[in-house]
Amino acid sequence: MLKIGSVKWRGKCSKHPGYDPAEGGIGAVKGNCQRCNLLVEIYDHHQKILRLMRNFQPIPVKHKPKPAPLAVFDDRQQSLFS
Repeated sequence: MLKIGSVKWRGKCSKHPGYDPAEGGIGAVKGNCQRCNLLVEIYDHHQKILRLMRNFQPIPVKHKPKPAPLAVFDDRQQSLFS
């Protein structure tokens, strides 16, 4: 089983703090900035893993049927009818 917890990660370029890879993409990287290029790569990988997780079809879990509870005969009230 693979468990993927919630991860919060905030990254931004120190030279270009307003750069957003979701809006600008690779075309908005100024001066071939290495940190901005890394942000684009991280964003692309994040989008890809989200797509893969949504498309993944888990193996159905086969549950064993629970046995029916046994009927309990309560004879405490039977003396009233005899």
